[in-house]
Amino acid sequence: MNRSLHKKSTNNAGSRAGITTVELGLLLPLVFMLIMGIIETGVLCYSWLTVQRAAHEGVRFAATGQGYEEGTRNTLIEQATASMLDQLNNGQKVITIRSWPDHSATGSGIEGNAGEPCQLVEVQVAYKYQPFTPLVSNMLPEIITLLGSGRKVNEPWYPCDS
Repeated sequence: MNRSLHKKSTNNAGSRAGITTVELGLLLPLVFMLIMGIIETGVLCYSWLTVQRAAHEGVRFAATGQGYEEGTRNTLIEQATASMLDQLNNGQKVITIRSWPDHSATGSGIEGNAGEPCQLVEVQVAYKYQPFTPLVSNMLPEIITLLGSGRKVNEPWYPCDS
């Protein structure tokens, strides 16, 4: 009688190990997808913050008026902005500079012009992010456009028009 009880408890332990293996097999892909989703979200947030910082750095540089006398202002603004985007290696990056003659910023502004002293300038960055993690990238759009922009009033590097 003792032997039959011992044999029955051994079979039950083997059955439990099989159930645990099946549960692990079912949950492991979900855990893997969760980890990949966390990684993708982290990289996406990092990219968005980098785009924001690049736009703010570009508009900060634009407001100083550097390169105005030499006619290289837009090029210098784009270089200052692009230097912040060097960390993002995949995806297309577009930098747009525009200005408004007054502080109300009505209308679409003058694109490709950083403005005169005391005028409003905007630097906008568009970055086309491409998801890369396995499994998760299949559930996301092929390209996610991240936008960042900053506006600032140009410093008076010469007297402002009233």
